[in-house]
Amino acid sequence: MTPRLRLSALLAVSLAAALAACGNGPAPSAPPNAVEPPAELRVGDRVLRASLVPAGAVGAAMAREYGVDREAGGMVLVIGLRTGADETSLPARVEARASDLLGRGQPIALREVRSNGYIDYVGTLRVKPPETLSFDISVEAAGAAPMTLRFSRDILP
Repeated sequence: MTPRLRLSALLAVSLAAALAACGNGPAPSAPPNAVEPPAELRVGDRVLRASLVPAGAVGAAMAREYGVDREAGGMVLVIGLRTGADETSLPARVEARASDLLGRGQPIALREVRSNGYIDYVGTLRVKPPETLSFDISVEAAGAAPMTLRFSRDILP
């Protein structure tokens, strides 16, 4: 499974779970905690992607593989660095930090997950909705200039 397809599958599962939780009432304009497309930064032939998904929306098999406790709630940050047309995974030193609107920050402990020839960096964070978080992700891969991806997400109840 390609990294993009793998990430798309994770996002599709998360979106389906969010939609299923909406019930039979009128369709809202956007379901709570709808999964947004990954934040992305391209530099040359490298692409850095980061996705934020509710822990409870991660499938059981993927939760085991990524070491995610679905019952604990919170959010899962998944980061991948790819290169070339075939999106080969690149090992890197990855750091992530989340900050709220008041500027209170928390580093996110990341662990490297290698599966099916791909490398992802996965971390979890506790969030009490509603909240808006800004993320700063720094990546250094051997022989390449450092990359910094910044994005924000609204976490809704």
